[in-house]
Amino acid sequence: MKQIIKNKSFLIILLSGVLLGSCKKELENQKPQASLDASIAFNTANNVRAGINAVYSGLQSGNYYGLRYQVMADLGADNISHVGTFPSFAQIANKSILTDNAEVTNMYNSIYSTINVANLVIAAVPNIKESGFVNESALAELRTLRALMYFDLLRYWGGSVDGYGKGNGVGVSLKLTPTSSLTEAAAIKRSTEAEIFTAILADLDFAIGVSTFANKQSTVNRVGKDFANALKARVQLYRGQFAEAETLATGVIGSARYPMVSTANYGTMWSGKNSSESIFELEFNTADQNDLSFFYYTTTLGGRNEISASTSLRDIHEARDIRKDINYSVVAPLAKTRKVTRIATRDDNVILLRTAELYLIRAEARLRKPSPSDTDIAGGLADLNVVRERAGLSPLVSTSVDVILDAILAERRVELAHEGHRLFDLRRYNKTGAFLGISEAFRNLWPIPQREVLTSGGIITQNDKY
Repeated sequence: MKQIIKNKSFLIILLSGVLLGSCKKELENQKPQASLDASIAFNTANNVRAGINAVYSGLQSGNYYGLRYQVMADLGADNISHVGTFPSFAQIANKSILTDNAEVTNMYNSIYSTINVANLVIAAVPNIKESGFVNESALAELRTLRALMYFDLLRYWGGSVDGYGKGNGVGVSLKLTPTSSLTEAAAIKRSTEAEIFTAILADLDFAIGVSTFANKQSTVNRVGKDFANALKARVQLYRGQFAEAETLATGVIGSARYPMVSTANYGTMWSGKNSSESIFELEFNTADQNDLSFFYYTTTLGGRNEISASTSLRDIHEARDIRKDINYSVVAPLAKTRKVTRIATRDDNVILLRTAELYLIRAEARLRKPSPSDTDIAGGLADLNVVRERAGLSPLVSTSVDVILDAILAERRVELAHEGHRLFDLRRYNKTGAFLGISEAFRNLWPIPQREVLTSGGIITQNDKY
């Protein structure tokens, strides 16, 4: 995004003073040479705006949505195959992750670093008293982004061995105040899964309740209230709060602000940018690049050829499914996704949430309500068929809840392939054993990075059996 480009230098200065509370020992060995006092950094509206842009820039990192977050969720499942040489990628593909895995460590620390930037700006916003600056809207945007990041942490490192929202799930370290000096960099004990969900929902409910927070921001590639509602629908699906997930998904779908792309134009969601279907699309450009196409594409095209679409993903597509050619290329370069194609410029946008996912959320929610009298088989089937028919497939005909739920899981795999959902979906359905061959259930939760555990002096505990 253009504003991020303009403020890259600000971000570099800012991050020299951002300290990760879970890694004090490492920080003491890397004392910042140009620390910036947060009270000075964010004492004007323009600096706060730059700080908000810094949070988006954190999302763009190759250790976050610039590569690893969504790729690892498909590589650790069955949508992506490892064809390169990185041992850290091989561990993830083989479901045998070690506690010192570099990909896991970098992803974990990148998310926490970006959360801390958000916390710094959140703490400063109430002190801004300038005409034209709407404090509540800024806080709503920041807290929506913070909710996303904590949910992302929880999906990999939290929950239970048999899914999410089970009541006995573990969480991650929860820090809602900024760390701006070494004295504040103490390790924080992990919260429970329920406590993390409470914090996520508090942030989202605050944002949704701000009247000045735009549903769809006029500035492209920024989160608005619609995204907060859509994200909450996803969160509530994970928590098993199906009635609310349905209501929230219905609200965003019914707004008609994010019309589904037609069958004929399906591929333009990725060949172009800022699709009508995107509720939040993270922008990349030639100044803010990502590593996605580089890691997918072959060396002859300027890539690294570290990952490919799996043959099992190819084979799960039904006949006439237009998505097959997008998810698994059948012409050179073979076995690549066309959801990233810009190898020369590395500026493919990343769609974080779109309307098709909301239809699948609502379909599942309608079928999984705990009371049989509330189960809406016809409605759930209709939502599933919206996505199927857009893909060129015949509608599914069934009255069996189990059959339709299995179809939704399969549909999510194909529709959302390469978008970072597959591992989490199999965890939610408690089917990592059946689909991925994971016989050691503890591996459903990824290990907390070893150095975070060691440098915390035992305050941060490791996930069981690692």
